[in-house]
Amino acid sequence: MLDRALCEEVFREAVIECDPAARVRVALQREPVQGKAVIGLAVGKAALAMARGAGDVTRGLVVTNADDGLGVPAGWRVMVAGHPVADERSFHAGAEAVILMKSAEPDDVVLALISGGASALIEECRPGVSPDELRAKAAEKMASGASIHELNTLRISLSGIKGGQLADRSKAPVVTLVVSDVIGDDPRFVGSGPTVRDGDRPRVMERPDSAVRPDRVEIVAPMTSFGEAVHAGLTARGIASRRIVEPLAGDVADVARRLAAEPGVVVAWGEPSVVVPDLHGLGGRAQQLALELAREIRGSDRAGFIAGSDGIDGPGNAAGAFVDGLTWEAVLDPEGALARCDAGTALAAIGALVITGPTGINHADVMIVG
Repeated sequence: MLDRALCEEVFREAVIECDPAARVRVALQREPVQGKAVIGLAVGKAALAMARGAGDVTRGLVVTNADDGLGVPAGWRVMVAGHPVADERSFHAGAEAVILMKSAEPDDVVLALISGGASALIEECRPGVSPDELRAKAAEKMASGASIHELNTLRISLSGIKGGQLADRSKAPVVTLVVSDVIGDDPRFVGSGPTVRDGDRPRVMERPDSAVRPDRVEIVAPMTSFGEAVHAGLTARGIASRRIVEPLAGDVADVARRLAAEPGVVVAWGEPSVVVPDLHGLGGRAQQLALELAREIRGSDRAGFIAGSDGIDGPGNAAGAFVDGLTWEAVLDPEGALARCDAGTALAAIGALVITGPTGINHADVMIVG
Protein backbone atom coordinates (compact mmCIF):
# COMPACT_ATOMS: atom_id res chain seq x y z
CA MET A 1 0.00 0.00 0.00
CA LEU A 2 1.16 3.55 -0.68
CA ASP A 3 2.77 5.45 2.18
CA ARG A 4 1.24 8.84 2.95
CA ALA A 5 4.50 10.47 4.03
CA LEU A 6 6.20 9.33 0.84
CA CYS A 7 3.40 10.74 -1.31
CA GLU A 8 3.60 14.09 0.45
CA GLU A 9 7.39 14.16 0.01
CA VAL A 10 7.09 13.42 -3.70
CA PHE A 11 4.45 16.15 -3.99
CA ARG A 12 6.74 18.72 -2.35
CA GLU A 13 9.63 17.80 -4.63
CA ALA A 14 7.38 18.14 -7.69
CA VAL A 15 6.46 21.65 -6.57
CA ILE A 16 10.15 22.59 -6.54
CA GLU A 17 10.72 20.95 -9.93
CA CYS A 18 7.86 22.95 -11.48
CA ASP A 19 8.88 26.30 -9.96
CA PRO A 20 7.41 28.99 -12.25
CA ALA A 21 10.24 31.39 -11.42
CA ALA A 22 12.80 29.01 -12.87
CA ARG A 23 10.66 28.35 -15.95
CA VAL A 24 10.32 32.08 -16.68
CA ARG A 25 14.00 32.72 -16.02
CA VAL A 26 15.05 30.04 -18.51
CA ALA A 27 12.64 31.35 -21.17
CA LEU A 28 13.95 34.90 -20.86
CA GLN A 29 17.58 33.79 -20.89
CA ARG A 30 16.91 31.90 -24.09
CA GLU A 31 15.07 34.79 -25.73
CA PRO A 32 15.32 38.10 -23.83
CA VAL A 33 12.68 40.79 -24.22
CA GLN A 34 13.88 44.03 -25.78
CA GLY A 35 12.40 47.49 -25.50
CA LYS A 36 13.14 51.00 -24.35
CA ALA A 37 11.12 50.17 -21.24
CA VAL A 38 9.94 46.77 -20.00
CA ILE A 39 6.36 46.92 -18.71
CA GLY A 40 5.48 43.86 -16.62
CA LEU A 41 2.06 42.37 -15.92
CA ALA A 42 1.87 39.13 -13.93
CA VAL A 43 -1.59 37.71 -13.21
CA GLY A 44 -2.61 34.39 -11.68
CA LYS A 45 -1.87 32.02 -8.83
CA ALA A 46 1.75 31.77 -10.00
CA ALA A 47 2.12 35.51 -10.60
CA LEU A 48 4.48 36.21 -7.70
CA ALA A 49 6.87 33.43 -8.67
CA MET A 50 6.74 34.37 -12.35
CA ALA A 51 7.53 38.01 -11.54
CA ARG A 52 10.50 36.90 -9.47
CA GLY A 53 11.72 34.83 -12.39
CA ALA A 54 11.40 37.82 -14.71
CA GLY A 55 13.44 40.07 -12.43
CA ASP A 56 13.48 43.87 -12.50
CA VAL A 57 11.15 45.81 -14.80
CA THR A 58 10.68 49.49 -15.54
CA ARG A 59 7.24 49.26 -13.96
CA GLY A 60 5.00 46.30 -13.36
CA LEU A 61 1.89 44.95 -11.67
CA VAL A 62 1.42 41.58 -9.97
CA VAL A 63 -2.18 40.46 -9.35
CA THR A 64 -2.62 37.27 -7.37
CA ASN A 65 -4.99 35.61 -4.92
CA ALA A 66 -2.63 35.71 -1.92
CA ASP A 67 0.56 37.63 -1.15
CA ASP A 68 3.22 35.38 0.37
CA GLY A 69 5.07 38.40 1.75
CA LEU A 70 8.41 37.40 0.22
CA GLY A 71 8.68 40.51 -1.93
CA VAL A 72 9.14 41.10 -5.65
CA PRO A 73 11.97 42.53 -7.80
CA ALA A 74 12.37 46.24 -8.46
CA GLY A 75 9.62 47.94 -10.44
CA TRP A 76 6.82 45.54 -9.48
CA ARG A 77 3.91 46.24 -7.13
CA VAL A 78 1.47 43.65 -5.81
CA MET A 79 -2.33 43.61 -5.68
CA VAL A 80 -4.50 40.85 -4.22
CA ALA A 81 -7.89 40.18 -5.85
CA GLY A 82 -10.81 37.76 -5.76
CA HIS A 83 -10.70 34.10 -6.74
CA PRO A 84 -12.41 31.91 -7.96
CA VAL A 85 -15.09 34.54 -8.62
CA ALA A 86 -14.17 38.14 -9.43
CA ASP A 87 -14.81 40.63 -6.64
CA GLU A 88 -14.47 44.40 -6.35
CA ARG A 89 -10.71 44.04 -6.01
CA SER A 90 -10.66 42.17 -9.33
CA PHE A 91 -12.33 45.08 -11.12
CA HIS A 92 -9.93 47.51 -9.47
CA ALA A 93 -6.99 45.35 -10.55
CA GLY A 94 -8.42 45.15 -14.06
CA ALA A 95 -8.59 48.93 -14.26
CA GLU A 96 -4.98 49.17 -13.06
CA ALA A 97 -3.92 46.61 -15.68
CA VAL A 98 -5.58 48.68 -18.41
CA ILE A 99 -3.79 51.83 -17.21
CA LEU A 100 -0.48 49.95 -17.23
CA MET A 101 -1.00 48.63 -20.76
CA LYS A 102 -1.98 52.07 -22.05
CA SER A 103 1.22 53.51 -20.60
CA ALA A 104 3.40 51.44 -22.95
CA GLU A 105 4.92 53.31 -25.90
CA PRO A 106 5.68 51.74 -29.31
CA ASP A 107 9.40 51.34 -28.50
CA ASP A 108 8.64 49.60 -25.19
CA VAL A 109 7.77 45.96 -24.65
CA VAL A 110 5.08 44.47 -22.43
CA LEU A 111 5.99 41.26 -20.62
CA ALA A 112 2.76 39.47 -19.67
CA LEU A 113 3.10 36.53 -17.26
CA ILE A 114 -0.16 34.59 -17.17
CA SER A 115 -1.10 31.60 -15.03
CA GLY A 116 -4.20 29.81 -13.80
CA GLY A 117 -6.61 31.93 -11.79
CA ALA A 118 -6.10 35.04 -13.90
CA SER A 119 -9.68 34.87 -15.18
CA ALA A 120 -11.12 35.96 -11.84
CA LEU A 121 -8.24 38.16 -10.68
CA ILE A 122 -8.52 40.95 -13.26
CA GLU A 123 -11.79 41.96 -14.82
CA GLU A 124 -13.57 44.64 -16.80
CA CYS A 125 -17.12 44.20 -18.03
CA ARG A 126 -17.99 44.32 -21.68
CA PRO A 127 -20.37 47.24 -22.42
CA GLY A 128 -23.90 46.30 -21.44
CA VAL A 129 -22.79 43.71 -18.86
CA SER A 130 -22.91 44.56 -15.14
CA PRO A 131 -20.41 43.24 -12.57
CA ASP A 132 -23.20 41.40 -10.75
CA GLU A 133 -24.34 39.76 -13.99
CA LEU A 134 -20.80 38.74 -14.88
CA ARG A 135 -20.16 37.22 -11.45
CA ALA A 136 -23.50 35.43 -11.32
CA LYS A 137 -23.09 33.83 -14.74
CA ALA A 138 -19.52 32.73 -13.98
CA ALA A 139 -20.55 31.25 -10.62
CA GLU A 140 -23.49 29.44 -12.21
CA LYS A 141 -21.27 27.96 -14.91
CA MET A 142 -18.69 26.81 -12.34
CA ALA A 143 -21.35 25.15 -10.20
CA SER A 144 -22.70 23.28 -13.23
CA GLY A 145 -19.52 21.23 -13.56
CA ALA A 146 -18.51 22.92 -16.83
CA SER A 147 -15.01 22.40 -18.20
CA ILE A 148 -12.45 25.19 -17.95
CA HIS A 149 -12.76 25.72 -21.70
CA GLU A 150 -16.53 26.19 -21.39
CA LEU A 151 -16.17 28.45 -18.36
CA ASN A 152 -13.51 30.66 -19.91
CA THR A 153 -15.36 30.89 -23.21
CA LEU A 154 -18.26 32.37 -21.23
CA ARG A 155 -15.92 34.69 -19.34
CA ILE A 156 -14.41 35.98 -22.58
CA SER A 157 -17.88 36.74 -23.96
CA LEU A 158 -18.71 38.88 -20.92
CA SER A 159 -15.38 40.66 -20.49
CA GLY A 160 -13.80 43.76 -21.94
CA ILE A 161 -10.21 42.58 -21.36
CA LYS A 162 -10.18 38.82 -21.87
CA GLY A 163 -9.57 37.05 -25.18
CA GLY A 164 -6.69 39.34 -26.17
CA GLN A 165 -8.60 42.56 -25.52
CA LEU A 166 -6.15 43.69 -22.83
CA ALA A 167 -3.28 43.49 -25.33
CA ASP A 168 -5.25 45.81 -27.62
CA ARG A 169 -4.80 48.57 -25.03
CA SER A 170 -1.02 48.56 -25.60
CA LYS A 171 0.86 50.43 -28.32
CA ALA A 172 3.87 48.19 -27.65
CA PRO A 173 4.33 44.54 -28.62
CA VAL A 174 3.35 42.02 -25.97
CA VAL A 175 5.43 38.99 -24.99
CA THR A 176 3.23 36.51 -23.12
CA LEU A 177 4.75 33.69 -21.08
CA VAL A 178 2.23 31.15 -19.83
CA VAL A 179 2.15 28.60 -17.03
CA SER A 180 -0.67 26.39 -18.25
CA ASP A 181 -3.55 25.10 -16.16
CA VAL A 182 -5.76 23.96 -19.04
CA ILE A 183 -5.86 20.63 -20.80
CA GLY A 184 -4.28 21.00 -24.22
CA ASP A 185 -2.22 24.06 -23.20
CA ASP A 186 -4.18 26.45 -25.43
CA PRO A 187 -2.95 29.87 -24.22
CA ARG A 188 -6.27 31.47 -25.20
CA PHE A 189 -7.90 29.63 -22.30
CA VAL A 190 -5.24 30.04 -19.60
CA GLY A 191 -6.63 32.88 -17.51
CA SER A 192 -9.00 33.52 -20.44
CA GLY A 193 -6.04 34.79 -22.49
CA PRO A 194 -6.11 38.54 -21.71
CA THR A 195 -3.08 39.09 -23.96
CA VAL A 196 -3.65 36.23 -26.42
CA ARG A 197 -5.77 36.66 -29.54
CA ASP A 198 -7.52 33.91 -31.48
CA GLY A 199 -5.26 32.49 -34.17
CA ASP A 200 -7.37 34.04 -36.91
CA ARG A 201 -6.88 37.53 -35.51
CA PRO A 202 -3.13 38.00 -35.05
CA ARG A 203 -2.00 41.29 -33.61
CA VAL A 204 1.16 42.85 -35.08
CA MET A 205 2.52 46.18 -33.90
CA GLU A 206 4.00 48.62 -36.42
CA ARG A 207 6.67 50.96 -35.12
CA PRO A 208 7.17 54.49 -36.50
CA ASP A 209 10.16 53.30 -38.55
CA SER A 210 7.89 50.71 -40.19
CA ALA A 211 9.78 47.84 -38.60
CA VAL A 212 7.49 45.08 -37.38
CA ARG A 213 7.70 43.44 -33.96
CA PRO A 214 5.13 40.69 -33.64
CA ASP A 215 3.64 39.61 -30.35
CA ARG A 216 5.07 36.40 -28.90
CA VAL A 217 3.30 33.72 -26.90
CA GLU A 218 5.16 30.86 -25.20
CA ILE A 219 4.04 28.07 -22.88
CA VAL A 220 6.87 27.88 -20.34
CA ALA A 221 5.25 25.16 -18.23
CA PRO A 222 2.74 22.78 -19.85
CA MET A 223 -0.15 21.26 -17.95
CA THR A 224 1.56 17.85 -17.80
CA SER A 225 4.59 19.20 -15.91
CA PHE A 226 3.46 18.35 -12.40
CA GLY A 227 2.26 14.81 -13.10
CA GLU A 228 5.53 14.08 -14.89
CA ALA A 229 7.50 15.35 -11.90
CA VAL A 230 5.49 13.20 -9.48
CA HIS A 231 6.04 10.12 -11.63
CA ALA A 232 9.77 10.86 -11.78
CA GLY A 233 9.86 11.23 -7.99
CA LEU A 234 8.32 7.80 -7.47
CA THR A 235 10.70 6.25 -9.99
CA ALA A 236 13.69 7.82 -8.24
CA ARG A 237 12.61 6.02 -5.06
CA GLY A 238 12.46 2.67 -6.79
CA ILE A 239 8.67 2.55 -6.90
CA ALA A 240 7.43 1.00 -10.12
CA SER A 241 4.57 3.16 -11.33
CA ARG A 242 2.76 3.87 -14.54
CA ARG A 243 1.68 7.31 -15.71
CA ILE A 244 -1.65 7.81 -17.44
CA VAL A 245 -0.71 10.26 -20.16
CA GLU A 246 -4.15 11.54 -21.09
CA PRO A 247 -5.91 13.85 -18.61
CA LEU A 248 -8.72 12.40 -16.54
CA ALA A 249 -11.87 14.46 -16.87
CA GLY A 250 -15.59 13.96 -16.42
CA ASP A 251 -17.57 13.26 -13.26
CA VAL A 252 -15.50 12.53 -10.15
CA ALA A 253 -17.37 9.27 -9.52
CA ASP A 254 -16.43 7.98 -12.97
CA VAL A 255 -12.81 9.04 -12.49
CA ALA A 256 -12.70 7.27 -9.11
CA ARG A 257 -13.91 4.03 -10.69
CA ARG A 258 -11.29 4.37 -13.44
CA LEU A 259 -8.49 4.89 -10.93
CA ALA A 260 -9.60 2.02 -8.70
CA ALA A 261 -9.60 -0.34 -11.68
CA GLU A 262 -6.02 0.47 -12.67
CA PRO A 263 -3.53 -2.25 -11.62
CA GLY A 264 -0.38 -1.53 -9.64
CA VAL A 265 0.71 2.01 -8.79
CA VAL A 266 -0.58 4.61 -11.18
CA VAL A 267 0.02 8.36 -11.49
CA ALA A 268 -2.69 10.42 -13.17
CA TRP A 269 -3.63 14.06 -13.58
CA GLY A 270 -6.63 16.07 -14.68
CA GLU A 271 -9.58 18.16 -13.59
CA PRO A 272 -12.64 16.00 -12.88
CA SER A 273 -15.92 17.85 -12.63
CA VAL A 274 -18.27 18.22 -9.69
CA VAL A 275 -21.85 19.46 -9.82
CA VAL A 276 -22.18 21.56 -6.67
CA PRO A 277 -25.61 21.85 -4.98
CA ASP A 278 -26.89 25.22 -3.81
CA LEU A 279 -26.46 24.18 -0.18
CA HIS A 280 -23.01 22.64 -0.01
CA GLY A 281 -20.32 21.99 2.54
CA LEU A 282 -16.54 22.29 2.45
CA GLY A 283 -14.05 20.66 0.15
CA GLY A 284 -13.09 20.95 -3.47
CA ARG A 285 -12.73 18.70 -6.47
CA ALA A 286 -9.72 16.75 -5.14
CA GLN A 287 -11.36 16.01 -1.79
CA GLN A 288 -14.58 14.93 -3.48
CA LEU A 289 -12.59 12.59 -5.73
CA ALA A 290 -10.66 11.22 -2.75
CA LEU A 291 -13.87 10.29 -0.93
CA GLU A 292 -15.32 8.75 -4.09
CA LEU A 293 -12.10 6.73 -4.42
CA ALA A 294 -12.37 5.64 -0.77
CA ARG A 295 -15.72 4.07 -1.62
CA GLU A 296 -14.21 2.19 -4.57
CA ILE A 297 -11.22 0.78 -2.63
CA ARG A 298 -12.96 0.14 0.71
CA GLY A 299 -11.86 -3.08 2.37
CA SER A 300 -8.79 -3.42 0.14
CA ASP A 301 -5.08 -2.84 0.79
CA ARG A 302 -4.98 0.03 -1.72
CA ALA A 303 -4.60 3.75 -1.05
CA GLY A 304 -4.84 7.02 -2.92
CA PHE A 305 -3.27 10.47 -2.68
CA ILE A 306 -5.32 13.15 -4.46
CA ALA A 307 -4.25 16.80 -4.34
CA GLY A 308 -4.49 20.03 -6.27
CA SER A 309 -1.08 21.13 -7.51
CA ASP A 310 -1.81 24.69 -6.34
CA GLY A 311 -2.13 23.52 -2.74
CA ILE A 312 -5.65 24.90 -2.36
CA ASP A 313 -8.63 22.71 -3.24
CA GLY A 314 -11.83 24.73 -3.09
CA PRO A 315 -12.82 26.62 0.08
CA GLY A 316 -10.67 25.85 3.09
CA ASN A 317 -6.94 25.28 3.38
CA ALA A 318 -6.55 21.68 2.20
CA ALA A 319 -4.77 20.62 -0.98
CA GLY A 320 -6.58 17.28 -1.05
CA ALA A 321 -6.63 14.04 0.91
CA PHE A 322 -5.04 10.64 1.48
CA VAL A 323 -7.46 7.71 1.66
CA ASP A 324 -7.14 3.95 2.02
CA GLY A 325 -9.23 0.82 2.38
CA LEU A 326 -10.37 1.84 5.86
CA THR A 327 -11.40 5.42 5.10
CA TRP A 328 -14.95 4.78 3.88
CA GLU A 329 -15.98 2.98 7.07
CA ALA A 330 -14.22 5.55 9.26
CA VAL A 331 -16.12 8.51 7.82
CA LEU A 332 -19.46 9.42 9.38
CA ASP A 333 -22.16 9.31 6.66
CA PRO A 334 -19.84 9.32 3.62
CA GLU A 335 -22.76 9.06 1.19
CA GLY A 336 -24.32 12.18 2.65
CA ALA A 337 -21.00 14.01 2.56
CA LEU A 338 -20.64 13.26 -1.15
CA ALA A 339 -24.21 14.36 -1.88
CA ARG A 340 -23.64 17.66 -0.04
CA CYS A 341 -20.16 18.19 -1.55
CA ASP A 342 -18.91 18.18 2.03
CA ALA A 343 -16.01 15.77 1.62
CA GLY A 344 -13.68 18.26 3.28
CA THR A 345 -15.57 18.18 6.57
CA ALA A 346 -15.88 14.39 6.50
CA LEU A 347 -12.21 13.77 5.73
CA ALA A 348 -10.99 16.40 8.20
CA ALA A 349 -12.79 14.57 11.00
CA ILE A 350 -10.58 11.50 10.50
CA GLY A 351 -7.32 13.34 9.80
CA ALA A 352 -7.25 12.47 6.11
CA LEU A 353 -6.77 15.95 4.67
CA VAL A 354 -3.45 16.91 3.09
CA ILE A 355 -2.31 20.44 3.98
CA THR A 356 0.54 21.91 1.93
CA GLY A 357 -0.21 25.62 1.78
CA PRO A 358 -0.28 27.53 -1.53
CA THR A 359 2.40 26.20 -3.88
CA GLY A 360 2.50 29.01 -6.43
CA ILE A 361 1.83 26.62 -9.31
CA ASN A 362 -1.36 25.42 -10.95
CA HIS A 363 -1.10 22.28 -13.08
CA ALA A 364 -4.42 20.57 -12.27
CA ASP A 365 -4.86 17.78 -9.73
CA VAL A 366 -2.44 14.89 -9.28
CA MET A 367 -3.56 11.40 -8.34
CA ILE A 368 -1.37 8.58 -6.99
CA VAL A 369 -3.21 5.29 -6.50
CA GLY A 370 -1.75 1.91 -5.62
